[in-house]
Amino acid sequence: MQNAMLSAFRHIAAFDGRARLSTWVMAIVINAVRMHLRRRPRCHFVSLDHAPEEGQSAISEMLADPRPTPEQIVAHSELRDLAARLTCDLPDAQRAAIWLRQREELSIKEAAETLGVPEGTLKAQLARGRAKLVQRFRKAAARPRTKAAIRDAALKRKEKEKAYCRPESVRCVVPVPIAGFQRQGGHESWVGA
Repeated sequence: MQNAMLSAFRHIAAFDGRARLSTWVMAIVINAVRMHLRRRPRCHFVSLDHAPEEGQSAISEMLADPRPTPEQIVAHSELRDLAARLTCDLPDAQRAAIWLRQREELSIKEAAETLGVPEGTLKAQLARGRAKLVQRFRKAAARPRTKAAIRDAALKRKEKEKAYCRPESVRCVVPVPIAGFQRQGGHESWVGA
């Protein structure tokens, strides 16, 4: 309002009397309001650090990317690579059973027909293969990965492949994140704990 009155005072000499003075001043006030609205930002800016009211989500939480972080992608990739390497060391029958069930997503009956074995045999091969994978996965996740440790582990693995390993003798020191290997829609998983 003050800017409108100041503008009317400055331009009083331009008033030519064709309209009433009140109409002329009202036009100046309306133009001043329009100019003020044009200068004002068109949207309301809120800081990402703004603390919302109780019960509302923070703006930064609503804008968070739900996809995995680069670190999570690398961790999942390393776990997949580890699982693939450990699967390659399984006996052929167990490896084939796991491959057909998990990767090819065949049913027990279809996988048994493909391998030419009874369903019970396939189930036993799957159970043994998964148990060995879990055991090897836990051992791989629990030990440090230095060159000397890798060499020692290879020698120990060759020795233990000859002997029967009991699952109760294996202790997992580090909790193993194997959720990335679980499949939807069934009770079976690539590597189950």
